Amino acid sequence: MSTWSRRQMLQAMGLTGAATFLPWLRPRRAEAAPTPVRLLLYWSGSGVPRHVYNLTSASGGAASETDFVFPAMRAPLNAIKGQLITFNNLAMVSDTVDPTAPANAHYQGETHSLAATNRANSDTPGGPSIDQYIAKALNAARPLTKVPSLTLAAQNDGNVTGLKVCTAARGEVVSFEPSAAAVYRRLFDNFVAPKPPTQTGPSPQEIAAAQRKSVLDHVLGEFSALKPGLSSAARQKLEAHAASVRDFESRLALTTPMTVASGSSLMACKDPGIASLNGATNVYPGDASMLKKNFDAMASLVQAAFACDLTRVALLAPAEPFGSSWGYTKGAWNTTDEHDLIHRTAMNGNLRMDAAPMNAVQKLHQLECQQFMQMLDLLRAIPEADGSMLDYTIVLWCSQIGEHNHAVDQLPWIMAGGSKLGFRPGRYLNLPRGSENKGTPHNNLFVSIAQAMGVSTNTFGNAAVCTGPLAGLRA
Repeated sequence: MSTWSRRQMLQAMGLTGAATFLPWLRPRRAEAAPTPVRLLLYWSGSGVPRHVYNLTSASGGAASETDFVFPAMRAPLNAIKGQLITFNNLAMVSDTVDPTAPANAHYQGETHSLAATNRANSDTPGGPSIDQYIAKALNAARPLTKVPSLTLAAQNDGNVTGLKVCTAARGEVVSFEPSAAAVYRRLFDNFVAPKPPTQTGPSPQEIAAAQRKSVLDHVLGEFSALKPGLSSAARQKLEAHAASVRDFESRLALTTPMTVASGSSLMACKDPGIASLNGATNVYPGDASMLKKNFDAMASLVQAAFACDLTRVALLAPAEPFGSSWGYTKGAWNTTDEHDLIHRTAMNGNLRMDAAPMNAVQKLHQLECQQFMQMLDLLRAIPEADGSMLDYTIVLWCSQIGEHNHAVDQLPWIMAGGSKLGFRPGRYLNLPRGSENKGTPHNNLFVSIAQAMGVSTNTFGNAAVCTGPLAGLRA
């Protein structure tokens, strides 16, 4: 047995020396797993009527990066503008160099909105959409989640479910799922709720044994060979030290039960049950109340899927609210349907200066904002780490066109969430138009999103127009 010097002995008899033996008695914490990062593409709307969509400062002047106000078309967003990033001059530049002409104006934006590369043919994207690209990368080494990605439609309308906007690869279209019940079964059939992260450490039996084998016993064992040679004064010091160490042990509360670690979205994970869909059926044509049920069901399923880490990538097409929700009736203002009204209230449409139809489409856009905010509220409601699930989720409100007349430049896209991933909210980014005055490629936005999701890339889509991550978007 090693011989200790008198100085070593006296140091070990002090509280400071004894404390060095205490960590092995304390409960050990498991290293926290990295908080999952997620992507939600909220694919909705028909752009905005550009002639009435001008962001201003709070005083009515020109908007700046941090001083901006949404116009009446999207007025509800002003309540949460500090949580958003909105863009000016973001554009589908990839469409301007595509040698394959689209079959019609709708396919122009539809084929480039999420793939951002040359078309496979006149109506189909020529590469993976950004959601599928990221989902494949996340699950490349091994299956990361039960479902690599979700592609959901809140309305069983051929105009939505027939979209060719989501693609796994060149020409490989991924269909939108309009059935909330089918989505529920895909997620929660054979579901086993994960165990929330907990502190790990000795069992109660191990703690009891450790308490019996106290620090004092450990020190005394080391000194056993020296005891016969200790003076009476040294023995008294040792006994006094024993009392102080036992008091120190009691104040450590080593017998306190382990508690579940807080701050994980898995604490909110549960099977919502089929009844939570509230009768959503996606019957089309339907009515405004049924569309609300369908949207509520799909939005809640996205929330549950993210909270339970069943997927980390989702594309949700909520569908436009029925005209009865925003004051339109078939034939009004000599239009044939809602679609016709949208085009005729464009910046070059013949109803663009007519107050009644413009008020109607304003209400439409405000309802779309409220739907978007509802989705954000569901993500914000789940606590996670040092914030909420929204802080770790990138949400991009995007669409196939930027304006009611099919224009694909000046995309009025909006980002939310991701504040813990380097995205700084509360900003209006006035992006450069570029040397050819086409705008900033939306490819660059997708690169920034992919990088934030942990995908190592500096390009996406058509590399001829992509110039890397979007400058100034992330900290």
